Amino acid sequence: MFVSVHNYMKEFNILSHNVFWFQGFPSPVDRPPELDVEVLRLLCAMYQDLNPDVICLQEIQSEHVFHEVCRHLGMTGFYCEGKESSKYGGAMFWHPHRGRQILDSRAIKARTQRMWQIAEVIGTNACLSICNVHLPSGSELGLEQAATQRLVEIKESIRSVETGPDIILGDFNEAPPGPVSNFLNNSDYVDSAVLTDRTPYPTHIRGGRGDIIWVKNELKRTLCHYNVVKIQDFTYSDGGKQYLSDHLPLWITVDMNCNEI
Repeated sequence: MFVSVHNYMKEFNILSHNVFWFQGFPSPVDRPPELDVEVLRLLCAMYQDLNPDVICLQEIQSEHVFHEVCRHLGMTGFYCEGKESSKYGGAMFWHPHRGRQILDSRAIKARTQRMWQIAEVIGTNACLSICNVHLPSGSELGLEQAATQRLVEIKESIRSVETGPDIILGDFNEAPPGPVSNFLNNSDYVDSAVLTDRTPYPTHIRGGRGDIIWVKNELKRTLCHYNVVKIQDFTYSDGGKQYLSDHLPLWITVDMNCNEI
């Protein structure tokens, strides 16, 4: 049984990454081909080195790829296909018997261009609700429509949980400050990079910070670590590729035993 007593959970590592369909970057086409097995293997090994309790990935192109990641990680979880653009799927992973699916964007009537999904993941006698999102970019909807749709989708995902998810993370396709960031700041969420003075660290290989991990304000004192993989540790030389993805993995550690809660 899941309970929502936060101050019994031990340190908990939560990782987010846009994997660019496990094809390596750059790619001659901006669409998901067959995955590059070596890219998937190297990324999964990198994730395991960071010892995450929860992994949230964006740009998972199929359920088959989801199961391949599960196999490499030795974890379970759930996959959510992109709603209007199926190639923009996402997936959440946790250790066996340590989490459960709550809801995703496929279950609601509201428009979702890509995806969002929510799960509860168990700590020690407690759990956190975590929302993995991939919001629209201007590449498919145009800049103005994408900005409007991003705000619609983030509001819908928050409303899907009675008190709002404890943590919201993923690829927001919007660098702060912006409408989504302003909305989340005004909805009692705080940016992990801001809390830890790590905003200069980009999450995209070309710079910028469109990948963010937001935590509820009531949990901000539990945040004891935030980091992003260094670009020099993310290189990949095969078939004209330079990097394992166009985005860098980022992660946080929360300590729910923090006595300052």
